[in-house]
Amino acid sequence: MFRYLVLLTVMLSAGCTIVPESIEVPEGTQLITYSKAVTSGANAQGQKARWGGMIVGVENKPNKTLIELAHFPLNHYGKPSTNGETAGRFKVQIDGFVDPIVFEEGRSATFLGTITSPTSGMVGEQPYIYPTIIADDYHMWRKQEVYDVNTYFFNYHTGWYSPFHRFNGPWMYPHFNRTRVIRYQNAPSKAKMPSRNSGDSSTRTKSTGQPLRVDKQ
Repeated sequence: MFRYLVLLTVMLSAGCTIVPESIEVPEGTQLITYSKAVTSGANAQGQKARWGGMIVGVENKPNKTLIELAHFPLNHYGKPSTNGETAGRFKVQIDGFVDPIVFEEGRSATFLGTITSPTSGMVGEQPYIYPTIIADDYHMWRKQEVYDVNTYFFNYHTGWYSPFHRFNGPWMYPHFNRTRVIRYQNAPSKAKMPSRNSGDSSTRTKSTGQPLRVDKQ
């Protein structure tokens, strides 16, 4: 019994860390929300943020990459909940060049970084001021397709006796059962973050000196 209790404790402890490692923050870290950053203006600059959403577009500039996202709130493990309506748009700045194929339009991503000066742009023909963060790291969520599958089957009955009818033997009648199937597509999940010091495309390292891992989720 003691062994089972120890195993259960270990499993529960491991289950607490459900946010992907690349966008984790130390306990007690204050993260500014999207709505707070929008209303705070310049006062939000320099604060840490973890925002996510659906990728709208990628703009490669000579020394940096700007990724535009439609913002959606994050669930308890850091994934954007894209079922509702977006609260607005924001941009993420990554110093250096990152292959746009990784940041495919329509994919969900979560970025961890620092608020910087907003970026001016256009949404259609309307001017737009984008809250902007400089990315420290990010997590790309795997693409998925959801299907509702109707399964056809028969319920089996043994029949009954009736004073007016002879025994009705075993019989069956059809039923439909709806099953939801989620299929994940193969797609790039992580690109190398360029080094801010050198401006090249080498893998950026954390304080441990080890390369950032490539997330496969």
